[in-house]
Amino acid sequence: MDANHKLFKKKYLKILSCYDATSASIAKLVGCDAVLIGDSIGVLVLGHANTSEIDINTLLEFLKIIKKQTRLPIIADLPAKSMISTKKAVQDAKKLIHQGADIIKIEGHEEVIELIRELKSLGIAVCSHIGQMPQKKITKQKPLEYTKIAKSLEEAGADMIVLSKMTSLSNKKISECVNIPTIGYQNSKFCRGKVDVLYAAMNLIKGEEIKININQQSQVFKTIKKFFQNK
Repeated sequence: MDANHKLFKKKYLKILSCYDATSASIAKLVGCDAVLIGDSIGVLVLGHANTSEIDINTLLEFLKIIKKQTRLPIIADLPAKSMISTKKAVQDAKKLIHQGADIIKIEGHEEVIELIRELKSLGIAVCSHIGQMPQKKITKQKPLEYTKIAKSLEEAGADMIVLSKMTSLSNKKISECVNIPTIGYQNSKFCRGKVDVLYAAMNLIKGEEIKININQQSQVFKTIKKFFQNK
């Protein structure tokens, strides 16, 4: 996807993490601008303990299903198992693009700059992901440090950037210093867009962590429960 693509020029981006053909249809109907094939599939669909257990082949299978259903731009996570080397990451990113992804999402700060440059040299669009990252354990940074990180990723070639669980101040500082879209996760204040996983957007799961923690007070849960109470 070209850096000048209309997606990157939208005033506000709405992105939904999808897991199947039905959720991809929902994304279109509610007016989303793109869908995300995220590694949260590993936890919320496949029951893994964490997102790092999913591999590229599994992600490709889900991508194939969702690609059949939607014409929306598709952002695909580069899983943790692909990040063992730049060579492996580039190979797997190419597989995702060949299967139909338009943008590759990469978790990481300065350590992924070389990878971003390599992907951009191949004409592959990149979505960076900073802040809280399920694939990595890192120390939380102050707003000024996050701003420097975001700027360096933009300079390396990132076309958009997810600000994960950032404070409103960090969101504001970053959004003011970069020219690429900033997408908020679990706090989208001052950002140019928002992203969430399907079940969280439905209020069916609760809590800040990506795990199966059913919100039994949600309307979705109550509707399902009521259905089975009727004889």
